[in-house]
Amino acid sequence: MFHPFVTDFFSDFVTLLVVLNPVAKLPIFLAQTAALDSKTRNRVAMWAIVISFGVLMFFLVAGQFLLQGLGVGLTAFRMAGSLVLLLFALSMIFDNAHPPPPGATDTTPLERAIFPIAMPALAGPGTMLTIVVLTDNDRFDWVHQVDTAMALVLALAICFIVMRFATLLVQVLRRAGISILSRVMGLILAALAVEGMLASTRSFIHSL
Repeated sequence: MFHPFVTDFFSDFVTLLVVLNPVAKLPIFLAQTAALDSKTRNRVAMWAIVISFGVLMFFLVAGQFLLQGLGVGLTAFRMAGSLVLLLFALSMIFDNAHPPPPGATDTTPLERAIFPIAMPALAGPGTMLTIVVLTDNDRFDWVHQVDTAMALVLALAICFIVMRFATLLVQVLRRAGISILSRVMGLILAALAVEGMLASTRSFIHSL
């Protein structure tokens, strides 16, 4: 039998990796970095991972207290996050429908990393809720929090490795292929966002 710490770590790691789903986030990363050189693309990936880690660690320590203090339920939080994800998915689908805003080409690697890669792609509502549920601060246990934090570090490290190899995909797919992939994945993201909104609605109705 494995030590409970090891069992909890593996369980938390698998859960977070499934929720983060780095392969599904790859089209978002490619859409935001396709025009960049390899070095800058890797810098965006690193910034995205660092920012995501900071946000998720905050929710690991204080997320549950924050939502309770603001009087925001998990259902409402998930609905809001799903709506943001839907808006971004629509922007992926209709990317060429409108001309880029002035200064869009001057976006820094940090700005690209913050939105939409770090948030809401990686540190999105689903991941935040998962962190809150895994830690459950109503029964504070620092050992379990360390366990969850280590699992988060490993899961994000895998996300970085996946994004690191995105350069190969850029070389294979070229701009046209990335454009097609971005729109297809935008449609899938829109469907996932709507599913999240429907799940939030069902939870709200059942709570009445």
